[in-house]
Amino acid sequence: MKPNIFIKQLPLILILPFLFTSCNSDANNDPSETDCIEDFNYDDTTKEGPSNWYNFCVAEGENQCGSTVRQTPVDIVGTIDDPMLTDLNFNYEASTTDIINNGHTIQFNYNGSATLNLQGDAYNLLQFHFHTQSEHTVDSKQYPLEVHLVHQNASKDLAVVGVFFELGSENSFLNQFITHLPTNKDDSYLDMNMNYNASDLFPTNKSYYTYEGSLTTPPCSEIVEWFVMETPLKASQAQLDALADIMHDNFRPIQPLNGRTISRYVQ
Repeated sequence: MKPNIFIKQLPLILILPFLFTSCNSDANNDPSETDCIEDFNYDDTTKEGPSNWYNFCVAEGENQCGSTVRQTPVDIVGTIDDPMLTDLNFNYEASTTDIINNGHTIQFNYNGSATLNLQGDAYNLLQFHFHTQSEHTVDSKQYPLEVHLVHQNASKDLAVVGVFFELGSENSFLNQFITHLPTNKDDSYLDMNMNYNASDLFPTNKSYYTYEGSLTTPPCSEIVEWFVMETPLKASQAQLDALADIMHDNFRPIQPLNGRTISRYVQ
């Protein structure tokens, strides 16, 4: 299935760590006063929290965090099995290790050749990052961890794959990096001799849910075709705690479906 949304030439700023510039915004309609938030967090007791993200100023484009049309994340419920859907066609090669703490998440920048092919169109894997707890829920169940793998094609269309983690045995993929995770904002870990393959982040069962949604951080642009794997991976309590101790609760609250259909592919 190919995303049916055409996306203009969005700069990388909207896809990788999000940056903001100052601009005028005034709840009292007084242009002499400004209240322009240049950063965001996940604490709704602060003015930078999710319920205020619609106030954020961004470098380019329209802030859509206040939209109720097709925002992400959603509670995955009432899914419809779609016989027209097919396997997700991943073709991933190894990458060296390039990890950054951007202040909102732990992000792995991917420098190996890695594509997701949708109806013959190649989407390149740019990066993947983590959320504790999960952003999506399934029938209101929230998982302790979710990874998002961000892909982009030549036309700048986005396809993001989400994978849940649940408590269980130690995860061999996470185990490679758990002691190298950068703990402070702007810290990074680079190792050109440490290779890995992001395909190890996928469960054996490739059944998935799919729907049209948005970025889950400001500016919340409604430009993403989402694919959320149905089967979660396992991770130990120590591994889950290590990520949570760094990122804390970096998940956006559930957004309304607003009439959207969530389709399900069964392998």
